[in-house]
This record gives sequence, C-alpha cells and structure tokens, in this order.
Amino acid sequence: MSEIDFRDYVEVIRDWPEPGQAVIDISRLLENPAVFDKAVVTLAKPLLEVKPNKIIGIDLRGLALGSAVAYYLGCGIVPVRSIAYLPEDYARPVELLPTSRFTDGRLALVSDSIDAGDRVAIVDDWLINGTTVLAVKKAVEKLGAVVVGIVCVINNLSETRRKLLGRPEVQSLIENLEIDTIRPLD
Repeated sequence: MSEIDFRDYVEVIRDWPEPGQAVIDISRLLENPAVFDKAVVTLAKPLLEVKPNKIIGIDLRGLALGSAVAYYLGCGIVPVRSIAYLPEDYARPVELLPTSRFTDGRLALVSDSIDAGDRVAIVDDWLINGTTVLAVKKAVEKLGAVVVGIVCVINNLSETRRKLLGRPEVQSLIENLEIDTIRPLD
C-alpha cells in the first residue's frame, strides 16, 4: 500500500445525533490492517521524541486507537470513559470531566492512574472544539503530570481553539476536514 489518504477511510454521518449535527465514523480506518498500522505509526512517531510514559485514550474511538499507540510506544494506557460504565461503589478516585455528546453522560479519569511527574499523551478521534481534550489536559496537570502530546485522527479546531489548548501542538492524520454541518466555536 503506497501513500494513504486517510480521508478515504473516514465517513461523515450527517444529521446525527440530531438534524444539523454530524459524527465521524473511523471504523474503516480501524478495520483495515494496513491503514490501521499506518495510522498508529503516523500518530505515534511524533510522540517518540517527547517520550510519554502514559497514553490517555478518550472514550471510545480514542481509547481503541490510543491502546495501539500505547503498545507501539511501550506505554501504559489510561481510559477516559463514561461514568455510566463505573459502578456506584467504585473504589478508585475519579476526576469527572464535562458531558460528551457521544457518550452516556459525563466522562471520568481514574485519578490514581496518573502519577505526579508522568509524561502523558492524549489520543482522541476528532477535535472540533477541543473541550474534552482541554478538560483532560487540565485534570492531568491538576494531578501533577504534564501533557507532552495530543494526537487525533481529525483536527477541525479553529485557530482560536488551538491557542486555547496551548502546548503541545496537536498532531493529526487529517487537518480541517470539510463538514458543512459542523460549526466549530471561534
């Protein structure tokens, strides 16, 4: 397989979850072994020089992709997942993050999965406004760790939102995917 255009492996599902909105399906990217391998290597390579020791994968597609990136880099994987999947009597402390329109309610990061001094990279599938990634970054910093990388499949952040995220720069497979139903915040 020569040069891969990752746009060929993502699908825009328009008017879902409601009219005027859209989601991205990266299933074909994950299903095709050669494309998946190339995506993982492309996302992981910029992280080699910043040497993370943990990868945070954001529920659900970011966790699937993040697991492969973590394996490639020899890092641990820390899920940020819906609290709907945590029992009420869950014993480990969690940092609650904003509600995501793509999960069952709020997201949670298990606090003791991140140690002070950890070097963390965040993996997600699609950045539109960066709200979830920014919340994860703030939670990681609150726990005394540093975010050394942010990678995603699609980066649709406006310049204003990119500046709000600050450093590190976002690395992606696809920049500014044109989607007429999504209006990023300025």
